[in-house]
Amino acid sequence: MDAQTVLFIVLAVAVVALVAVLSFAALSIRRNMDRMTQRVDESLRQFEMTAEDVRKTNAAVRDILSDVDRGVSNVKHFTEGVRALRGSVDVVTKVFDYAVSPALVNVASVLVGLKAGTSHILDRFVRKEERK
Repeated sequence: MDAQTVLFIVLAVAVVALVAVLSFAALSIRRNMDRMTQRVDESLRQFEMTAEDVRKTNAAVRDILSDVDRGVSNVKHFTEGVRALRGSVDVVTKVFDYAVSPALVNVASVLVGLKAGTSHILDRFVRKEERK
């Protein structure tokens, strides 16, 4: 065998070895890319699930805030009603202080007087009966 043939054989074996090494490297890179793709897909799925949970939580918070807003509106409406009623209550209180309260005192005085008079009269009749 002459030197040129040996050189070609060595070059052919080197090329085959280089192709084998490059194929192995490409296969390894492909496997790593597949693993990374799977991890990225799983991360995206988890992100989508988290985003859906956030959307649900956001909707729940909006409902709660809507209920709170309605509650505040109701309290505001009730407070305005109480303020409007306060004027009427003040008038009734003044009427009670100046008219009804003295009238009640007078009625109570009359009742106490009637009780005292009735007791006195009954005591006199009972004493008269006891003397007889």
